[in-house]
Amino acid sequence: MKLPSFTPAHVALAAMIFADRLRGLDFLTAVRAEDAGLDPTYAFRSSPSGNKYLRRILTDLKITSKDAILDIGCGKGSAMRTMLAFPFVRVDGIELSEQLAAIATRNFKRLKAQRAHVFHGDASMFAGYDAYNIVYLYNPFPANVMQPVVQALMRSVHEAARELVIIYNNPTCHATVVAQGVFAQKGRYPDQWGNGIVLYSNRDGRESRLFANKRIIRYG
Repeated sequence: MKLPSFTPAHVALAAMIFADRLRGLDFLTAVRAEDAGLDPTYAFRSSPSGNKYLRRILTDLKITSKDAILDIGCGKGSAMRTMLAFPFVRVDGIELSEQLAAIATRNFKRLKAQRAHVFHGDASMFAGYDAYNIVYLYNPFPANVMQPVVQALMRSVHEAARELVIIYNNPTCHATVVAQGVFAQKGRYPDQWGNGIVLYSNRDGRESRLFANKRIIRYG
């Protein structure tokens, strides 16, 4: 019988999962939509994305305590844990699955992460977007959900008259994000699986503090 092959990446992930479990944490195991109590026509598999690729982007954006970020479809909070290494005034997430939201909340309670909060709810109905100038997504849902979410983001920037940056990891709904002409692609970074991470903004680069760093253009 042929034994399964394990790459160094698999071994490293297994080691990190084991280390988390020793601390009572559960950030890194993936969960299918069905197993999280979600309809797979409205939600995709929840997987961790808090890694060096996200850190690279946040470093280039030169995050300060004036910035607040929301992870849309935050799952267990892996990306949020990476975001907490930066001086955001708040690092929040919204998650449709009650099960995953509870796990994420428990993770940050164990970490005593006072800047982190996880909302359980529907991102298309979320009324708190005005509190953030950056949102992050790791391909959490298909276009039929992305469309009302983008509409909610557009209403937010129209009413609050501010810049909003979207960091979209594995941007399968890119066309939906840019369809109305409010958000335009400003940069593109590599990711762990070769799908890319795209950055969008509703502001011209000359009017943007976050895109003032020319290193971002290198990936555009």
